[in-house]
Amino acid sequence: MPLDIDVVRPPERLAGARVLIVDDEPANTRLLERLLGEAGYTAVRATNDPLEGLMLCETWTPDLLLLDLHMPEVDGYSILRQVTEPERGVSRPLVVVLTADVTPAARERALSLGATDFLTKPFDHLEALLRIRNHLATRRMELDLAEYAGALEERVAERTVELRESLEQLRQTLEQRRLLAARLVTAQEEERRHIAADIHDDTIQTMVAVGIRLELLMRGLTDPALLDEMNALRATVSDSMSGLRRLLFELRPMSLERGGLADALEEYLEQAATAGGPAYALDASLATKPAYEENVVLYRIAQEALVNARKHAAATSVTVTLADDGNGVRLEVRDDGRGFAPDLVAPQRGHLGLPSMMERAELSGGWCRIESAPGAGTTVTAWIPLGSIAEDPV
Repeated sequence: MPLDIDVVRPPERLAGARVLIVDDEPANTRLLERLLGEAGYTAVRATNDPLEGLMLCETWTPDLLLLDLHMPEVDGYSILRQVTEPERGVSRPLVVVLTADVTPAARERALSLGATDFLTKPFDHLEALLRIRNHLATRRMELDLAEYAGALEERVAERTVELRESLEQLRQTLEQRRLLAARLVTAQEEERRHIAADIHDDTIQTMVAVGIRLELLMRGLTDPALLDEMNALRATVSDSMSGLRRLLFELRPMSLERGGLADALEEYLEQAATAGGPAYALDASLATKPAYEENVVLYRIAQEALVNARKHAAATSVTVTLADDGNGVRLEVRDDGRGFAPDLVAPQRGHLGLPSMMERAELSGGWCRIESAPGAGTTVTAWIPLGSIAEDPV
């Protein structure tokens, strides 16, 4: 029965697969070469010398080795042992054993050494070509998988380099932001110190002098109407001086530098309550000690939230909470004021502090959230990471 070539013809991607035949019988090698050539394989080599076959396995790296077991000098077992070593990786060929030895011992030994399949002599031509094609298809999939794995490893390596570069750029950006935040906080606080010093050394001293002159003038007055006017003027001067002293504290709270954030907030809340502001509760359970610049950021956010609660929300009570939260500090200011709809508040007069609070927190690497509703009060929550604001080396 003639062989139907179309049945055993390999697909185009397998036609160039390298097939090596090692058999000491020339008749067997000629037969296999002819069959493979007629089927459409274009890279077929054969040798009757087992030593040459071993050398070709090293230099030509076949995809499939058709190997006779019983040969003089070097038998198929020895070749099998060498070409199927795991260290060879993808260069290790699939091995189909050609043998007339059908004993279980021969089969078991060959399989244990790494043989893929057996062709028993004399072999059926159609079966041989079909098995060869199937094994080459398996080999092609192994090579494709190895190529894909190599490409994937290369891509992973490239992405790893890219990620490391991105991380380094991010680290540098974060470092620059930390320095910028430190400089901004320092510049703002320094400007407040200058303003506070000017108010203390100039404006307040002037008001003190005005008060003294009023006292002196009043000693020489006897007219009740004039005395009433002078008393009203003296009260106005006194109120102005009280307001200036409160402004001094808001500009430069000395307790923030001396005692820390909790002390400064306690003093601010007490002064606000004394001046007619809302009643307050302060819960400051910090186990960590933020840096001065971080204290300043949190204090200014709290200050802005408390000003809004007093001036715009008409709150009667506020609760301020400071707590450790992960690797940072969380501040919460909750009031019982009239509340508002945050989504409807655009930056405008009376609400400039809302974006300011968010910007302060975000510049420090943290966040600030505002929750409110008409008639339901307002809660301002801010979090900044510790170490987020580097000391300015300049």
